[in-house]
Amino acid sequence: MKKLLLSAAAAVMALFMMSCGGPKVNELSIKDFSAKAKDFVGQEISIKGVANHICSHSGRKLFLVSPEDADAMVTVMTNPEMNPFDKETIGKTYTVNGTVKITQTIDNAYLDAWEAEVLKAIEEGQAAEEEHCGTEAKAAGLEVDEQAENQEIAQIKQLRKKIEANNGEPIHFYHVECSNFVVE
Repeated sequence: MKKLLLSAAAAVMALFMMSCGGPKVNELSIKDFSAKAKDFVGQEISIKGVANHICSHSGRKLFLVSPEDADAMVTVMTNPEMNPFDKETIGKTYTVNGTVKITQTIDNAYLDAWEAEVLKAIEEGQAAEEEHCGTEAKAAGLEVDEQAENQEIAQIKQLRKKIEANNGEPIHFYHVECSNFVVE
């Protein structure tokens, strides 16, 4: 009888928790994302911002900016089951729920290999494989120097400075893998 009462009490408690909206989702501002993302890796968050850019190649990357600070930007990627983002929603406000993930970890060995590859391509007279618009670099906190002779070499130099400022430790870049969203 006690087991039956305990089971019933546990079921009532579970129903009560579900009716209250379930577990609380952490809300992060776009402005705070880069500083706090490392503390939320693997966790569900909610983030709200204005769609500044949607990747024209696949439509699976959305770049949100803060209405208060257009320099603060967060990359949002669709999960594998989702359709691409609608390019017609650029300029609209999104509320995105998703999981914080590490996009990439960069260390000096990675930069050495990348630089060697770029220098070899330059030596052989080959153009870069694919031209990007620079939004991804901006979202990673890199300045895009439109006057630079080679954007990749300029980015490598910036990344080396970031690693140096991080006491030689690798640097991480983060994104939100979208589970659902609402467009206002």
